[in-house]
Amino acid sequence: MEAEEESEDPHAVVSGMFPVNTLPTKVLFNAGATHSFINPATAKRLACAIKDMNVHLCVSTPIGSMYLTDQIVRDCPTVIQNREFFANLVVLGIQGYDVILGIDWLTAYQATIDCKQKKLTLVTSKGENLIVKSGNSNLFAPLISATKASKMLSKGRTAFLCAVEVLETPELEPRDIPIVQEF
Repeated sequence: MEAEEESEDPHAVVSGMFPVNTLPTKVLFNAGATHSFINPATAKRLACAIKDMNVHLCVSTPIGSMYLTDQIVRDCPTVIQNREFFANLVVLGIQGYDVILGIDWLTAYQATIDCKQKKLTLVTSKGENLIVKSGNSNLFAPLISATKASKMLSKGRTAFLCAVEVLETPELEPRDIPIVQEF
């Protein structure tokens, strides 16, 4: 495949569901995060081996919160289009996503995020270009770059952050509804 052009925004974010340590996991690809992270509950659910780091890491979030951590999950596999990509994930109480793959991971796999075309390009360990497009699948949620969101907020726009999860519910039969059964 041909090389794809670079993303217009260095702080682009893309998200989707991918198998991490064999289980479906909400993953955020975030070029604005210097490290990669995993939620402690997710690490337990995925049965990841949590190790102590030799240092304490102080992590600041975009909203100004500060967190101290000294735990990491090393070489955690993420499967994208049947290819494994490994990440060192700092254990942090992140919310909204199970895993955040930051600049350390994106750099290791020579990733580019094309916001306009909503695609992520990675280079596998075998040197092949792997392109994941949101138009070809439902892997990606609608996206907006962190820079664009910041500009909109600075202009006084109102912002709401929400996550919507669609759960498939079985269709109810009239006999399954107690009040209907009485009639």
